[in-house]
Order: sequence, then C-alpha cells, then structure tokens
Amino acid sequence: MYPKALQFFYDSTDLIFSLVRMLLNTRFTKTRRFNRISDKCLVLANGPSLHSSMQKIPDELSNYDLVAVNFMGISEEYRKYKPSVYIFCDPGFWSESGPESLRQRVRNLYSTMVEVTEWDLQLYFPWQAKKNTEIRNLSKRNRFLSVHFYNKTKFEGYTFLKHSIYNRQWGMPRAQNVVTAALMLSIYSKYKNIYLAGADNDWIKNLWVDPQNRLRMADPHFYTESKPQEDIVVPIRIHEQFAALYYTFKAYVDINKYAKTKGVEIINLNEFSFIDAFKKFEA
Repeated sequence: MYPKALQFFYDSTDLIFSLVRMLLNTRFTKTRRFNRISDKCLVLANGPSLHSSMQKIPDELSNYDLVAVNFMGISEEYRKYKPSVYIFCDPGFWSESGPESLRQRVRNLYSTMVEVTEWDLQLYFPWQAKKNTEIRNLSKRNRFLSVHFYNKTKFEGYTFLKHSIYNRQWGMPRAQNVVTAALMLSIYSKYKNIYLAGADNDWIKNLWVDPQNRLRMADPHFYTESKPQEDIVVPIRIHEQFAALYYTFKAYVDINKYAKTKGVEIINLNEFSFIDAFKKFEA
C-alpha cells in the first residue's frame, strides 16, 4: 500500500486517463447478459490443468453454465462439453494486422465452430471487433451462433467510481487476459458462484532468456498436451513481460473486490494456480 497522499495522486491520475479512454472507446450501452440455465458457471480457461481442475467441481457438470475462451473451439473438449458462452478478448481474433500464421488459426477456429456447433452458443467480442465482417456474419453462417459485444475499456481510479462504471458495463479492470473479461461478464450475468478451471497462470516459470538475449516462453494448453511443444520468442523485453504480468494479477484482485460487493464468490479449482486473488477450492 502507498501512503494516502501518494495513493490519492495515483488514483487521480488513473481516473483522468480512464475518463479519456472511456470517452474514446466505450459504447454507452449495457452488454446483454448470458442466457442462463443455472446460478453458477464454470469458466474453462485453456491451461494444462483444465482436465484435472474440472474434476474438483462440487456438483454434476450439467448443473453449470460453461464458458469457453480463446482457442477451445479447435479441441475435442469443445464438442464434448458444449459450452453455452464463448468469450474473446485479444485483438488477434479480429484484427487483420497480425501475423498470417495467427490469422490462419483464427480462420480455422471460426470455420470449425460454424461447422460443428449444433447447440445454442453465445459469442462475446469487444465492440472493436464489430468492424470485422467475418465475425458479424458468424450468426448468418450458423443459426446456433449469436454474436454480442461488450466494453473492455480499462477503467481505473477511485474504487467507488470504478465499481459504478463496472455496474454500467462501460469499463472493466485491465483485460490483459481473457479470463478478466470472462469473469466480469459472468458477474454482470448475476451468477452467485463462478468456478474457474484451467487458469494455471504460471507463465513466470515458463520464461527464460536465450543466448541472443531474446525472451522465450513455453506456452502449453490443455489441447496441446499430446503434441511436441515448441517455445515461442516473445518480442518484448523481460521487464515489459513482468509489467504485463503485474497488470494481469492486479486485475484479478480488483475483480475479486468487485465480486464481493455483488455477493458473488469466485472459486479457483486449481490449487497450484499462481492466481492468489480468489479462494482456492477445498475438497
């Protein structure tokens, strides 16, 4: 904790920048809540622990609304579990400026989802993705898919004002990670219990610097466990990577504080997850 005077300065500065971001980027409308069948949901993050952590849920899987993220749609688990909600956050899922290898993966993902989805699925993208014709046409290509948009605008500053903005869905904690968006949208949708599976968030132990001073990282997912793993070169300096991790874990703390004000409990099913903001599951 900072001294009160310094904290006041930081909060005031954050507030000014947040207001500017909100005016430039926010659509001043509420996001449609998930169509729920339960008062509890299970967020299916893509970490290697997904299968093991899912085994710890305290009830039958059919009693949860399942929330998928990122590239789960290319996996066998997607067809097996049939999630009712799918959330995207990273610009790589709609931007045309990314590397061609990523664009091809994204195209394959959408094509696969259009081909195999035979159950009602709600897709959520940030408003910035609405410019993408392929995303807008997903519901036309498959009648089971419905596309919705949300504000991912980062809003920081005084707690009481942040929570007021969150309530209006005009902003959220910095969505450095799709789990941030998934949790906030689940809170908006008035679940009382949100369970988190597969959120290892242990990137720090998968980082190293090679002889050419390039930052490298192993990036395993539950759907790549049986495949040979290749590390990736991260095109930033290590201090920038640690800054990104700081924002990720800080967002979780902010989310948990907000969830408590709404009477929502977030339970992390992975006892070895690096996330320290949420209650760990106790058998």
